[in-house]
Amino acid sequence: MGGGEAERAWPRELEEFVKRVEEVFGPLEAVLVYGSFAKGLEGVWSDVDVLVVSDSFAELGIADRILVLMNLAEKRVEPLGYTYEELKNMVEKANSLALNALIDGVALKESPRIRELRKRAASTYTKKGGVWIPTSQKPSRFDGAESLRSSR
Repeated sequence: MGGGEAERAWPRELEEFVKRVEEVFGPLEAVLVYGSFAKGLEGVWSDVDVLVVSDSFAELGIADRILVLMNLAEKRVEPLGYTYEELKNMVEKANSLALNALIDGVALKESPRIRELRKRAASTYTKKGGVWIPTSQKPSRFDGAESLRSSR
């Protein structure tokens, strides 16, 4: 599927989806599979969560691009589309969708700047109990009794 291709057999629907999206939007900057398929935990009824990155999406609002992507997808493929700048801003705000796709996801296709963004995200955030936190931030222990004493 191009640069950064994953070494796994992906559902036919996904390969065909990527081809159709590229016919409409041109070359894609990234195609990231995240969720159960990326973890190898998919079941027979699982959908394939896909984050598509293309600066061509800037011409469309979020809702419109999702509609276009959904119309290009088959039943099992659940796509979302963002520009590089939108994705970068999402990472800076610790957006869990972006971090799940970039850090835990599998890149079927990625440009050098997406590869770099993935590296930066992985070195900046860590997942604790399902929540992404900055690696420089040490989780503090909440002591309810101490907080109550100090607020009096």
